[in-house]
Amino acid sequence: MKKLIVVLVVLMASMAAISYMGQRKTDPLPESWVEEKMLTENDGYVLRPESFDSKISYKMDKTTYDLLKPIGIACQLMERPDGKQIDVVAIAGESMESFHDQRVCFNAQGWELMVVEERFIETKRHGKIPVSWMTIRKPGALPREAMYIFRHPEGFSSYDQAKWGFLKSKIKAPFQRQIGYSYRFIGLTPDVDADQLVEFAVKYLDTLDENTNGVM
Repeated sequence: MKKLIVVLVVLMASMAAISYMGQRKTDPLPESWVEEKMLTENDGYVLRPESFDSKISYKMDKTTYDLLKPIGIACQLMERPDGKQIDVVAIAGESMESFHDQRVCFNAQGWELMVVEERFIETKRHGKIPVSWMTIRKPGALPREAMYIFRHPEGFSSYDQAKWGFLKSKIKAPFQRQIGYSYRFIGLTPDVDADQLVEFAVKYLDTLDENTNGVM
């Protein structure tokens, strides 16, 4: 009985600390904090075009920002000399409210989800990490390969487990800023096959981690 009381007291204290943390105002990070960390070339692909005086190609609409309230969203179109294109989107946020199940987003944009499954990719700096893999298609068009990856403050996980990563990190360090990320990679041209998309994503994540000293 005493052990149960101790556990309940610790849990209540942790939840109170998390609640207090949520009430504390921290200086917001600018969106440029995310954008400036992105790569402008990777695996033979280069940023096309480079817009907004930053390392991005386009912006999400205002509705997306109003819904997710992220630290920032960085959107890139990466292209090879032979015309192959890959879309890269990175989102940074301080809670799971800044992220969403990409299947809902693809459906809303008119994509048919032909394949939806959990896979793993092998990286040098993070080891084996889970990805949400999707083969998507617009009506009358050829299929495209896509993957969605989550990194909460404790590491990489599936979308469903990411919320627990945020909770765990807030319990361990309730007064520190906790930041998570999502990474989306889509082969925009049908000649980008699954192996090529994986190779691109692995190199991008490894280089990004190295360039930012593990921050992103």
